[in-house]
Amino acid sequence: MATRKQKARRAKTFRHEYGFVMNDEEGNEIEVPGAELRGKKDGDEKPGAKPAAKKSSGAGGRRPGNAPKAPSWNRAVKRGGVWGLGVGLVVTFLFHGPLALGLVYGLMFIPLTYWTDGFAYRRWEKKQGSSPPSRPGKTR
Repeated sequence: MATRKQKARRAKTFRHEYGFVMNDEEGNEIEVPGAELRGKKDGDEKPGAKPAAKKSSGAGGRRPGNAPKAPSWNRAVKRGGVWGLGVGLVVTFLFHGPLALGLVYGLMFIPLTYWTDGFAYRRWEKKQGSSPPSRPGKTR
């Protein structure tokens, strides 16, 4: 979908009444149809027909490089620790909360990040149609 800026620019081109003209051999001005300017022939496409959509590869039309990584505690500690540190500092200094409460909020971000990564990974696997790898000790 076009952005507001793109829509405004496009609308601006339609505000003016002008036509493209060419001079013939005799010097008369002849109006040129828009199809000739774009390089299309008159019978190329049905009137009112929408252009054919491109067939997307993969689930949801995403690029193949967007596959989420399997959840790991190392990545959860790195990412959740940074966010947890930020939230802990905000709770402690901006909201004048006790330091222990800031630490608790900060530490809660690590398992939350691991759970979120796992949720995104399982959802992606489900969309791909592959069965999730069997986890030992878990039965459903």
